[in-house]
Amino acid sequence: MARTKRKRIKAPRPPPPPPPIEIAEQQLANSNSAYTQGVFKYLRVLIHVLGTAQFIYGIYFHWFNVNWPQLKEEEELKTRWGGKFKYLTFLDILQAIYHFLALVNDMFGTNAVNPEPMPILRKIKDYMFAAWAFPVAHNVSITFWIIYAYDRELIFPAELDAIFPAWLNHIVHTNVSMLAILDVFTCFRQYPSRFAGISGTVIFMLLYIIWMHIVRFFSGEWVYPLLEVINWPMRIILLSSMVGFSVLCYLFGEYLNLKIWAPEHKAIEMRNKHKIH
Repeated sequence: MARTKRKRIKAPRPPPPPPPIEIAEQQLANSNSAYTQGVFKYLRVLIHVLGTAQFIYGIYFHWFNVNWPQLKEEEELKTRWGGKFKYLTFLDILQAIYHFLALVNDMFGTNAVNPEPMPILRKIKDYMFAAWAFPVAHNVSITFWIIYAYDRELIFPAELDAIFPAWLNHIVHTNVSMLAILDVFTCFRQYPSRFAGISGTVIFMLLYIIWMHIVRFFSGEWVYPLLEVINWPMRIILLSSMVGFSVLCYLFGEYLNLKIWAPEHKAIEMRNKHKIH
């Protein structure tokens, strides 16, 4: 009996993979869907509401309720020169402005991973956080608590406890960095170029150091007791280290942002690469 030949059925060819740009677009769409809705959305708003409220109230309380003891007229003029703006911690007004802008962006702007074109408000918010809010917050927190642990009299004398409440101390020296960390985890942002970002950080710190010397020139006293007990070479080293440490804080923020949001950054890079080609 003759054997019948079986016809081989060819398996259908799998469809070709989508172009890389389509894969990137889909990844970004999925990220936007998860990131701009649900838990992320409400957590982000909550952080910015808390940041705006506590920093504004902290500034208000500090300005109107924290009053130095009555001094002799000459000493009072020295203490008053530069007011409360001579302290880097009072520049938490910078944090209040950032969180307010971020809250406005949450309500009326966009938190999409890569909107095109990027709104001006979003650009300002992202640059302000990268160059100023994050590095200054961590410089203040880490520097303050290290010196405080070593010898509090060099940074926050015990006599201030009577007029500067503990909760306000934590707002300006602790919460400021904790909120910045939470912001990194809940807000995607594309950092500026490293040159633009670090330049902003360095310029801000140099302007503050110049301001400290102006206060010293007119009042005859340094803003922080630590600067009174060290000589000029040590002051130069300390102030230079302050700028250098701010740059390290900037790089730390940039690193965290890239690690936490690695898939989104990779998708944006892939899309931009294939758009060019």
